[in-house]
Amino acid sequence: MGPSPPTGLKLGKIGFLNVLPIHYPLERGILPHPFQIVSGAPAHLNELMARGDLDLSVVSSIEYARHHERYYILPNLSISCRGPVRSVVLMSRVPVGELSGKKVLVSAESHTSVALLRILFRFRLGVQAEFEVGNCSRELSHERYPAAFLAIGDEALRLRTHALYPHMLDLGEAWHSWTGLPFVFALWILQRDAVERWNGQLEPALDTLIRAKRWGADHLDSVCREASRRGVLGYRGLYEYYRCLRYDLGDEELEGLRLFYRFLMDIGEIGAEPPLDLFSSLAGAA
Repeated sequence: MGPSPPTGLKLGKIGFLNVLPIHYPLERGILPHPFQIVSGAPAHLNELMARGDLDLSVVSSIEYARHHERYYILPNLSISCRGPVRSVVLMSRVPVGELSGKKVLVSAESHTSVALLRILFRFRLGVQAEFEVGNCSRELSHERYPAAFLAIGDEALRLRTHALYPHMLDLGEAWHSWTGLPFVFALWILQRDAVERWNGQLEPALDTLIRAKRWGADHLDSVCREASRRGVLGYRGLYEYYRCLRYDLGDEELEGLRLFYRFLMDIGEIGAEPPLDLFSSLAGAA
């Protein structure tokens, strides 16, 4: 009999409303779980996973592509969309097609969204803009108004109706109308060495995430009531938002992910298309 596994799988959680349907039943004690939950922005969770400070986490899709040899993908879990996503938007003072030569402020919190915007600009829209990393809300609060800005997460939900930015490009909708495929913004991934550390005892813990996803889908009313307390959107807006998001990872999502990775090669973000290594013990879960 091998040594006992460490106490508490360290699970990364994006600190945005988009993961609430999965994390609400975990953090409210509705579903017992063995996780130590660590919250952060997507880019921060990417860093924690890259350093090995988390056992598993939801991360930007680009993080898996950059370091796939270290991870397994958890089946049947993603943050994706098949059309508008609402929380990844480019807001512009001029028509998006007129942004060539102008400055676009981009969030440092999601490398995947920035890479997707670069792909859409280059291959879909023919726009050659200058990207500058910054905090959109801070710049606007100081009355500094770039020609356009890319906002993600809760910030995007707040700023998508900004009066000075009448032109909006929803990146999920733009990708879907172009490719006909879902876009996968984030994956749940598992450190490969965690499998050895936990000595075959991962399955019940990981199955809890699948059950949490099901619970969130079945109790969206409760999720929206909880989310409305954050003050970002009201109940109706949140319900519409969550109906745009998908949390599955089926064949079409995987096809969309592969296409995104091929485009990442084309823009020089990665050197080769990574294999999609799913953690096989969960491959039959729904």
